[in-house]
Amino acid sequence: MNTKLHVGNLSARVTEESLRFLFSQKGEITEIKLVTERSTGRCRAFALVTMATREGAEAALCGLHRHIWNGRYITVHEAPPKEAPLPSVAASRCSTSPADQAISPFFPIRLKRDAD
Repeated sequence: MNTKLHVGNLSARVTEESLRFLFSQKGEITEIKLVTERSTGRCRAFALVTMATREGAEAALCGLHRHIWNGRYITVHEAPPKEAPLPSVAASRCSTSPADQAISPFFPIRLKRDAD
């Protein structure tokens, strides 16, 4: 089973290849997503590394968390599972009448109508 790890406090000089070399010493890697700035292409100080096995992920967590790499203490944590976004507070106050349900995807906030 794949386990996704969040790696933080990375140097701007980090490349995907250097990150792959570091984590491959702890286990098989299935994916690396190095988050970079659009304008410069430099690392934004964090990445997501997906390990092929739970044992490899635990070895990376234990062996690399607070490890000095490129002059920085990197952090390694298990990434939380990606879930569906929670409904907004404004949407929860909307009426559930059929007419409101039909337009709710387009207008998430319902305005109060004057009582006649």
